[in-house]
Amino acid sequence: MTRAFAILRAIAGAGRDLSATEVARAVGSNMATVHRFLLTLEGEGAVARGRKGGFHLGPALADLGARVEGDVLLVNAAHPHLEALADEFREAVHCVARSGNQAINAAVARPDRSLVISHPVGEPFPLHCTSAGKLFIASMSESHRASFLANAELRRYTPGTIVDPGQLMAELGRIAKQGYAVDNEEWEEGLRSIALPLHNMRGQVVAAIALSAPSSRLGDEQLAKARSAIAGSVTQIERSLSIESRVFPSRAKPRGNFPHLKRVADFLFISGTSARRPDDSFEGATVGEDGRVVIDIERQARFIFDAIRDMLATAGASLADIVDIQVHLLDMADYETFNRVYADYFGFEGPARNTVAVKELPHPHQGIMITAIAFKPGSHIAPDE
Repeated sequence: MTRAFAILRAIAGAGRDLSATEVARAVGSNMATVHRFLLTLEGEGAVARGRKGGFHLGPALADLGARVEGDVLLVNAAHPHLEALADEFREAVHCVARSGNQAINAAVARPDRSLVISHPVGEPFPLHCTSAGKLFIASMSESHRASFLANAELRRYTPGTIVDPGQLMAELGRIAKQGYAVDNEEWEEGLRSIALPLHNMRGQVVAAIALSAPSSRLGDEQLAKARSAIAGSVTQIERSLSIESRVFPSRAKPRGNFPHLKRVADFLFISGTSARRPDDSFEGATVGEDGRVVIDIERQARFIFDAIRDMLATAGASLADIVDIQVHLLDMADYETFNRVYADYFGFEGPARNTVAVKELPHPHQGIMITAIAFKPGSHIAPDE
């Protein structure tokens, strides 16, 4: 998925059609891999060929941007799981979002198989007769569900389509209780599918993961296996959407197995940060001819606050979003100097703070260590460049 977006960004930034060779050069990948991605993107309408054979962005991207109410981050988190499920079951697997009174494919993984039932990214389909669509209606409150059905067009697509509001309401109630939905040839004859919901951190259904296949290949036993596998993937996707960890290659490597930055829901946790550089030298530490280490606490404190600011920026946050700071000083004689530096970064409306003196820090060139917690609703850590 990351490579596909790199290809799209390269084409978008060129301002002209790019050949496959130029795309490969732009993204730093081999020709065979890029050509395979381009063919897939072309098939989905994400890219299109110009008159001379070069590639430009296709109409599906504009269509998706206008209609999908999903989240690119959700699609990025889901895509590896879609691929794994498609490989395991050799059937098409979809990440589906709701767009008004329709459902829409936000991402699709297809297996290497000649006969696959699948629908393109960006293609809308009805709610009342598809597995993902029925999940979206079932996730509504009972009153909202009743209002929706009272105003919806329950079009019959196949003999199996449920068009009676009372019968459909009972079906939706069962789906709400069991936590998954099945389309038994209700939208297309010969098509069967199963879908499970993806929830956000507030427990709201924001998308669905669905597996579709010819009815002849998706019997009850295979359906049960697919449900169990999708449920496992959903759990992992939901966790990845609420918890992220990042070690930044541009920063000094942590001296233990922990990240520089961890996001849990809307909170960002910065691990203990010192003035250590990537080469393991320290800002603000000099060694005299007599071997004595002199620490400039002001330089070290500024280095740390600048590092924390840069790490928070990768999640769309700033120092103003910090709600708690813990400061560990090697020598409390540096307290007033540290306070003067601190005042350049925070005012009285800034974070809660605790400053203590400690007997020892991990390195003799280290005079201070700071941890921080920030609160930034909707934050996500940007991927490494």
